[in-house]
Amino acid sequence: MEDSFEQKLRDSFYVHTPLAADMDKTVEARGLAKPVRFSESLWDGKQNDCWRFEGDGSARISEPGVLELRTFSRADHWPEREARAVDAAAGFYATFGSYIARLDLRGKNLSRGNRIRFDIRPSCPGLHSPIIRAAFVNNGAVKIPDAYSREGFHAINLENHTWNTCLWEIESIAHDKIEEVSFQVHRYGKELSGGDELLFEIKDIRFEEVECDVVHGWRCAREEAVFPRSGYFTRGTKTAIANTVASDFEIIDDAAERTVFKGAVERAQTGHGDFGVLDFSPLTTPGRYRIRFGATETAAFRIGDEIFEETLWRLVNFLFCERCGYPVPRKHGVCHGDIIAEHQGVKLAFQGGWHDAADVSQQTVQSAEILHALLETAAAVKTKSLLLYRRLMEEAAWGLDFVLRTRFGDGYRASNASIRRWTDGLIGNFDDCEARVHNHSFENFIAAGVEADAAQAFAAEDQALSWKCLEAAVEDFDFALARFNAVGLERPLPQEHAGTASLSQFYAAAIWAASLIYTQRPEPRFAESAVVFAEQLLRCQEREGIQTEDRLIIKGFFYRDETRKTIVHFSHQARDQIFVQALAAACAAFPGHRDKKNWESAMALFGAYLKTLRQYTAPYGMLPAGIYTKAEIDDDEAFNAIHPTVNFEAEQANYAEQLESAIPLGKGAFIRCFPVWFSFRGNSAIHLSMGKAASILGRYFRDEELLQIAREQLYWTLGKNPFGQSLIYGEGGNYGQQYAALLGETVGEMPVGVQTRRNEDLPYWPQANIATYREVWTTPPGRWLWIAADLLI
Repeated sequence: MEDSFEQKLRDSFYVHTPLAADMDKTVEARGLAKPVRFSESLWDGKQNDCWRFEGDGSARISEPGVLELRTFSRADHWPEREARAVDAAAGFYATFGSYIARLDLRGKNLSRGNRIRFDIRPSCPGLHSPIIRAAFVNNGAVKIPDAYSREGFHAINLENHTWNTCLWEIESIAHDKIEEVSFQVHRYGKELSGGDELLFEIKDIRFEEVECDVVHGWRCAREEAVFPRSGYFTRGTKTAIANTVASDFEIIDDAAERTVFKGAVERAQTGHGDFGVLDFSPLTTPGRYRIRFGATETAAFRIGDEIFEETLWRLVNFLFCERCGYPVPRKHGVCHGDIIAEHQGVKLAFQGGWHDAADVSQQTVQSAEILHALLETAAAVKTKSLLLYRRLMEEAAWGLDFVLRTRFGDGYRASNASIRRWTDGLIGNFDDCEARVHNHSFENFIAAGVEADAAQAFAAEDQALSWKCLEAAVEDFDFALARFNAVGLERPLPQEHAGTASLSQFYAAAIWAASLIYTQRPEPRFAESAVVFAEQLLRCQEREGIQTEDRLIIKGFFYRDETRKTIVHFSHQARDQIFVQALAAACAAFPGHRDKKNWESAMALFGAYLKTLRQYTAPYGMLPAGIYTKAEIDDDEAFNAIHPTVNFEAEQANYAEQLESAIPLGKGAFIRCFPVWFSFRGNSAIHLSMGKAASILGRYFRDEELLQIAREQLYWTLGKNPFGQSLIYGEGGNYGQQYAALLGETVGEMPVGVQTRRNEDLPYWPQANIATYREVWTTPPGRWLWIAADLLI
């Protein structure tokens, strides 16, 4: 590790207080340094008749040029707007409303400009992370906000009690006829230290013209190169992608200031454009380097097998800060003790594990999968860094406590709480939220597998806890099997992250859990279950292949069930790894079984499928979302499972248009680089889950190509993307704010992921912080850790 980072770790008592980011490396700091070519004031600072105000609050011009907005952090009732949108009695995804100031701009000529700028000072007693949501309305050819209210908003995290200069580049968003600019203060309630009053002062609202960042398409900025800002593993391919006319490049040793490698800029002509590829794979000497070509010299990066230790610490930092029911210094106090789950007259406080996302909701299955990723990563680093191993195990123990504690002991478990606010911790008043409880076979299979893995991981750490984990695993597997045999495929309750699970994923989860339990409790019934479910799973795989018009045969992917009608797809939460995860576990548990060759064959086919997919996003390494067919457009059952928040009939035309925007294979088949999706967008969980499949298979078959595919998924998140941005806040460099809502900006946070614009199939990463694509989410760090666990061994 770098000496400076090691000092930060010591100062944080090894992430028992939050780490701080280097603010000089942020997108926002770079934005402040940009030359301004044009600037126009949007408000003279004198009149308030051009303002309209909505909600509970008050406004005044406190001094010349300063608009003061004043409201309260919570209320004693749900606002009317919230009550219409949610079940007010349960308080699902409800806030305490908001106060909005709208600036009328219809008299302004805004024909020039591409950036909104303003200064704001929050004065909110006791609030750790003030936030303001800027927005604008465009009434030109393209209407903003869009149909899903995902575009035209920018939620900005602020520093309390000081003036913040806020920048919002909007070049990629239609702004030909701006009607208004608004500022919205959300009322999220009070965490432990919070006060009653929220006060924001706004001044110097301007429209500017600058050189905007690349946010759309596959090509990076002119005469720039994109690469993983943290660096590269010693092993594997090392490439950077450039948009340059240069014909050669060199790698410079950052310390010695000397050239250590020279190469030609290779030209890659793909369906996505013309790219320069800088390949320096032969360079394997650990160190710190820069890339130089033409007049361009990049920031420094590292090469080495230990370089991602810092990344792991930062991801642990984010998870630590997302702990629910735990006092996190400088973030929040003990929270959500009044989120109650009830089953047959028995109640439990549904607090623990890690918040789902920026909205502080909670999902038990998500915490379980993060727990499993932590355990796998801990095992991988145990012989390399005992300190990191201990910290990973400590964080895992926090999640394990929650997974075990939310069991009611009869198959039912507390599974989900759709909250979007800080509650007051007092049980019985209106701001409480009811946690959902149910007996669901898929979630119990997942929990059983995680508990079995935890039993093994804690065997030497805490024998009593290990015993309990295995007992819980056996019980939960039996509950899951009984439920599945009784009802088969079932849908979870609304807002559940397991809601997209297909029958084939049920089979895989059962195989995985049975195999992990069998390794510690070798009873024939677990072997029998694993074998039977494996037979059913293999019937869901495309083994013959879809032949395209250019005679390419694509096979190895899985369908949702044995009818082989609809291919498994994901648009938000994703578990593409679960099929090979299950089969690899079966191969390890039953090495002498007669069906092992069939399981290995299925795994190899899926590995070949991933290898086929990778060519469609070259020269980038991000895996495409997969193969789609036109026939799927009419499968309303699958559509409603994958896209639960939108209307099937209303979106069929958009579904078809998204396929037309994809890469045609012929015979009604397409490759989508990004999923078919609607309201929920962002592909981190999707490509990282596929990367986990690649890392599992790469390790199993000792296949370097698959291991490289896995590495490339991590590289994409670290800056080897068209925008050159690290998607892990505080990691590498050129990282920007994300939609952090209640938690505030946090080192190690990761977003839902890169999205697309409307029905295109092109990467799109505008600056605006809004759900879902820029919302921080605990799933991507868990998937990142999952991949790293296989690559660090």
